[in-house]
Amino acid sequence: MKRITIFYLMTLLLSACSLTEDNNPQTLKETNPQLNENSNDQNPNNSNPPANNSDDLRSILTNASNVRIISFIEDSKDKTAQFSSYRFSFNTDGTVVASLNDYRVNGTFRVFRDDGRIELEMNFPANSALQELDDDWYFISRTSNTLTFEDSGDRIVFEF
Repeated sequence: MKRITIFYLMTLLLSACSLTEDNNPQTLKETNPQLNENSNDQNPNNSNPPANNSDDLRSILTNASNVRIISFIEDSKDKTAQFSSYRFSFNTDGTVVASLNDYRVNGTFRVFRDDGRIELEMNFPANSALQELDDDWYFISRTSNTLTFEDSGDRIVFEF
């Protein structure tokens, strides 16, 4: 009986360690200490659940429909007009499809935690107009119908 108890306790301890030390960014379940303090995510009366971890943010993206870019600032230049007509579909298999009328651009995306921050990484073909969106975007905030990301002064806002 003593061995069974020790085995059970060791198993429980190892399981707890693997949950907190999991290096797989796809499965981390930590809250985001880097959220913008003025974000709606901090408002306890907000009816939108916050994107506190990579799984939450991935779920928001893959469940959203008619996703579009409503703001894209790169190198202090407003490039929103170049991308605002595209509609994005983020799929659970890690693919993203950008559509403009009958034109489609296939890419990939992933949501992960790095250095304590939630990031969105998108990759589109090198020969596409959407290659400018390739980056590791840091999650900043969420409202009822937008997600805001930044990286090195650049900003992208998705509306859904």
